[in-house]
Amino acid sequence: MMKLVGIGDLFIPCEYIERGMKPLEKYGVSVSTVEWKLKDFEELQNINLAVEQGGREDVEIPGYILEKASEADILITQFFPIGKKLIDACGKLKYIGVLRAGYENIDFEYAAEKGIKVFNTVGRNAHAVSDFTVGVMIAEARNIARGHYGIKNGEWIRTYPNSDSIPDFTGKTVGIIGYGEIGRLVARKLSGFDVNILVYDPFCRDENVKKTELDTLMRESDFVTLHARLTSENEHMIGAHELSLMKPTAYLINTSRSGLVDEKALYETLSSGRIAGAALDVFDVEPPPIDYPLVTLPNVTLTPHMAGGSTDAFLNTPKLLAAGLEDYLNGKFTRFLLNK
Repeated sequence: MMKLVGIGDLFIPCEYIERGMKPLEKYGVSVSTVEWKLKDFEELQNINLAVEQGGREDVEIPGYILEKASEADILITQFFPIGKKLIDACGKLKYIGVLRAGYENIDFEYAAEKGIKVFNTVGRNAHAVSDFTVGVMIAEARNIARGHYGIKNGEWIRTYPNSDSIPDFTGKTVGIIGYGEIGRLVARKLSGFDVNILVYDPFCRDENVKKTELDTLMRESDFVTLHARLTSENEHMIGAHELSLMKPTAYLINTSRSGLVDEKALYETLSSGRIAGAALDVFDVEPPPIDYPLVTLPNVTLTPHMAGGSTDAFLNTPKLLAAGLEDYLNGKFTRFLLNK
């Protein structure tokens, strides 16, 4: 008999984990959960930002979580940090499952050193993010959010920053940077618009797409959309040089990670009108204050880091991870296992 302990949070509460992990009971796994008690979403966001900036070990482990987790053979979390202290407290721990693709909140190297298998949930919100990406791409180019805002404030706005070049999508070129699950779904969902697709991804092995160098993609695309995972090697991969290559009628879409773009260079590019606009779901400072440079611009559509936040994505994530764990327990390959 193995004991699974799931740590619920404000996005994926305990009942989602219990429901999703139930199929593992037939393998002798008992499923229990503990709710991570947080004041509000802002507190969770601040903790997540601290963890992403290297502060995994600095987050306090509440006693009620430490007590419950210490019994686990399998520990499931989405955002709760699992560092050396918690791993050492879990004497029976064999598996850690992360309810998202990113695993910055797990001390992966230490877990691997201790012989603990770590699983993530690749593509768990790929549909949510790809749907959202296509949505904000259209919203920015066609001024949907600006028109809505005008009417709500008693204005009938017919003139916009891009009024001289409001595009149809048919025949346009969309450059996709990062051709993983989300990038591929964006391409598939845009196919109905009869657009041309360019791909920049050094790791892409798909011979059915038109792969190109980054400079070429930036130069030829009418829309550039980012779907790469942020690493130390690609931080600020979109800087002043890359932005200078874009068409004056082109748009930049970022629903991935703010660190992929040099925000200062983007602000200067947008404020001078050197590109038509941008749609941004992520920022170096979250939430950005009202006087944040990008917030002050008229040619951007801004959303509060919500691209991956559909109810379906959160509800289905534990089911996806449970299926991956089930495959592993049956001796089958699972793409969710990180330390193969």
